[in-house]
Amino acid sequence: MSSFNVAQILPSLDSGGVERGTIEVANYLSELNLKNNIISNGGRLIKEIDKNYTDHFQLPVNSKNFFIYPLIANQLKKLIFNQNINVVHVRSRAPAWILSFIKNRNFKTISTFHNVYSGNSYFKKIYNKQLSKVDQIVAISNYVKNEICKKYNLDSNKIKVINRGVDVKYFEKPILDSQTENIINKYQIDISKNIILYPARLTNWKGQIEFLDIFNKIQNDNFLLYFVGDTKNQSYTEKLQNKIQSFNLGHKCKIIGNLLRDDLKTLYYLSSIITSFPLQAEGFGRTISEALIMKKKILTFNYGGVKDQLDKLDDIYKVDPHKYNEINIKLQNIIKIDKEKFSNISLNSKDYISKTFSKNQMVQSYVDLYEQQSI
Repeated sequence: MSSFNVAQILPSLDSGGVERGTIEVANYLSELNLKNNIISNGGRLIKEIDKNYTDHFQLPVNSKNFFIYPLIANQLKKLIFNQNINVVHVRSRAPAWILSFIKNRNFKTISTFHNVYSGNSYFKKIYNKQLSKVDQIVAISNYVKNEICKKYNLDSNKIKVINRGVDVKYFEKPILDSQTENIINKYQIDISKNIILYPARLTNWKGQIEFLDIFNKIQNDNFLLYFVGDTKNQSYTEKLQNKIQSFNLGHKCKIIGNLLRDDLKTLYYLSSIITSFPLQAEGFGRTISEALIMKKKILTFNYGGVKDQLDKLDDIYKVDPHKYNEINIKLQNIIKIDKEKFSNISLNSKDYISKTFSKNQMVQSYVDLYEQQSI
């Protein structure tokens, strides 16, 4: 019998790595028949929760209006008391600030830094650092741990690294022919071409526009480029679409938008190469591990949490950060690599990722941490 009753708090449950990790931890607790809680403002991923063991409570914890934080904190305090919650795990900065308005706590607190967070102004650092005002801090990679220690002057002994994990079994599972046919027909994909997939939400720092500049210089009609990810940032999405049109690349490049998990996996499968060239380092960058589990070719800037994943893997995957002149050459090299040679590289990569960055390791590490904090 477990001694903890945990509540994970995050702004919403729509899409993204934070949301995916929250669901994975909750569902693992459900597999162990352990009651647990998620508090958010809701979202489409609620349907993935095992409602037999995980209760979802909707509160406006996504709010950035400091004036109503005391009111939300009062609602949160009542909920924690009524549900007998003794471990509160905040996964974002806004919930961490709301939590700060709860005094006389009878529960332990954990936070997860999912990135270093941008902004170097005094007020921005104060806002970001609130995530450290807990009993135990978690960082999703060694990179994040090292950077937040420097940026926010934190004690490294107070920070535990729990790497973001990839669902190995899910990405190993064969894809049905009907799934591939559905995606090919739905998005009119020409599988006779080399498909470059760029999976990331559409926003400035993810680097889609900069990569489009590189793609425009590739004088080869045998390449197609697909941008896949959340398009909530409408101004950036429009800017990217306009640039595609200005380059006359509409026949070679598409913005597909956000996809269901199964559809994204199918697109991984159909792609010749998966790319990622963010303008600033990712806290982890889970699409890299997902693609490597599927033994796909990848090409990415080698820094941040991605560097943690690739550190012991072949250099064929790696581009020095912001060296855009290297991308085309490296892209051609990995596309043309001998099949047998890449088969060996990809098998070694898959084995390493499976042993080092699996979802199972991540969720069990959180369960152990919850147990420790509840004692």
